[in-house]
Amino acid sequence: MTAFIVGLAGGLPAQAALQWARAQAEEQDRILALHAWEVPVVTGYESVAAIDTRAVEESATEYVATLLQDCHDDRITGKTVSGHPGQSIVDLAEEAAAEGEEVTVVVGHAGSSKVGLLLGSTASYVVHHARRPVVVVRGDLRVPVRSVVVGVDEPHKDHPDEPSVVALRWALRLPGAARVEVHHAAFVPGVAAGLVAEPAIESEPETAAIDRHLQEAITAALDGATASVEVVPVVAGGKSGFALIEASRTADLIVIGTRGHRGLRQLITGSTSLEVLAHAHCPVVVVR
Repeated sequence: MTAFIVGLAGGLPAQAALQWARAQAEEQDRILALHAWEVPVVTGYESVAAIDTRAVEESATEYVATLLQDCHDDRITGKTVSGHPGQSIVDLAEEAAAEGEEVTVVVGHAGSSKVGLLLGSTASYVVHHARRPVVVVRGDLRVPVRSVVVGVDEPHKDHPDEPSVVALRWALRLPGAARVEVHHAAFVPGVAAGLVAEPAIESEPETAAIDRHLQEAITAALDGATASVEVVPVVAGGKSGFALIEASRTADLIVIGTRGHRGLRQLITGSTSLEVLAHAHCPVVVVR
């Protein structure tokens, strides 16, 4: 059983996140729709005294009730808490995981720039602090998910990149998926291309080596099992971030793995993830 932790930060992104979770959750799964409220930041004793925290809490409760009233879905449980929205979502995900459930966190994000992520939106906070797969619902909402694209990095010491394998394994287990494309971007800068006919495309021997690398990653992700979906290796031209963003124009979902770094280190070392999260045309999953 999977617990879908849906962050209800307000507005259309929250509605899209809930819609995505409902479309992907199976009958036995549960959906925890969480809205965290905070007392507005003000200055001066008189301003603080004037804030009616009960009214803020009642407004949050009414918001969740209104959002869920038309769903008629027994899988959904609404919850409101006082506290930082991002941290509240992360904490609830850990509680569900401690109960032995598979956990997927779903958050909406309407912004399209890296600046929005860097400034600490709820989606950005959850992506950088959660230890569970995080679905960032942005771009065009395409549900149910049938076509998935997984980004795979370079092998590590002749072994498939472990974060990529973890992401691919998650995608292969996604209920309802019919096709999983396993992408690796082969990029040769024009200034260094030499005799390469098309800059940004590797030579035939290099392309063949990348294809073998993708097959090894697929084998590692399947771990002896037989794929229940169509699995297609793709050697894409261009930088990895650009290639995945282009693939997101037709895919239902993009899946990328990370090495578990958090905070500033993740922003520095995870530039591809940040680029895809900022500009993808469909929902993106970050898997740790």
